[in-house]
Amino acid sequence: HREIEAGCVKREPSRRLGGIYKGERVVGSSRGGAEVWANRALYATDASVGAPPDPLALNGQDWGIPPLNPRVLRAQGYRGFADLLRANMQHAGALRIDHVMALMRLWWVPTGNAAQDGSYVSYPLRDLLGIVALESVRNRCLVVGEDLGTVPDEVRRAMGEYGVYGYGVMYFEKDAAEQFRLPADFPAQSLVTLNTHDLPSLWAYWSGEDIDLRAELGLYPSDDVRDGVRRDRDWDRGALLYALQRAGLLPEGMDTDPSHTPRMDAELAAALEKYLAQSAAGLMAVHPEDWLAMTEPVNVPGTHLEYANWQRKLTLDWEALLERPDIAARAR
Repeated sequence: HREIEAGCVKREPSRRLGGIYKGERVVGSSRGGAEVWANRALYATDASVGAPPDPLALNGQDWGIPPLNPRVLRAQGYRGFADLLRANMQHAGALRIDHVMALMRLWWVPTGNAAQDGSYVSYPLRDLLGIVALESVRNRCLVVGEDLGTVPDEVRRAMGEYGVYGYGVMYFEKDAAEQFRLPADFPAQSLVTLNTHDLPSLWAYWSGEDIDLRAELGLYPSDDVRDGVRRDRDWDRGALLYALQRAGLLPEGMDTDPSHTPRMDAELAAALEKYLAQSAAGLMAVHPEDWLAMTEPVNVPGTHLEYANWQRKLTLDWEALLERPDIAARAR
């Protein structure tokens, strides 16, 4: 694929090239790939999809893949969309739809423009959700929509009506007083998790290593913004400890002053997972990175060549991980 994009000129493999393929694996198809060439009319090849600036990627995101043309999609009877769902659902008990907001609107970036210079293009939300629901029933496959970032209220309302589970990420689940939600306050129709592939592991989050990395990669528009993120993180650490105390899960000998707990440890990490496990949510996801005390991210949103996205490995093979007594106990 790299040779095709480079005009058949070979390139040496580079650790820095990893991020370019993030979007192709997750939210669409390469404009040079077979899926696009098989149905050229369906894709707007003079634009790419991404996301506007938000707290996760302050400069916006451009994933380098062409969007579906919503008018052609409708004219073709949504066949391509239905086929995509069916092909995946027949092999799985649950399907995660990345960037579920794309069922209503998608950020298009004209070729040659910066990510923040894009614009939203509307999609037929009810038609597409109806197809998701139909294929879900046909294939007996539960659906989770990643409703993180800039999400219109209409999308979340529609997800609730159609039975699509939302995301409840611990880092973001706060009330008006900036305190973390109690377990009973999580929506039942949701999947809860401490973090996602786009967010730092629990160990990096606690130490602030993710902030250092983003600063190193030049992802903060100013030092003042970076320092504000650090202050917010200090508050969040204290608020998490306070949430554990309110739930009766704060580890023995630990208090709610985050300066007394400068590093994450296995006992604290397990307590935070127990916190989510007690929630009203119907589903919960855990991440092996948090069980292995890993800090290096698998993906840094907003990067392209700056970071080797999707190349980092776990520090243990999956089989070896499951054989570790401490991890088996954690899973139980």
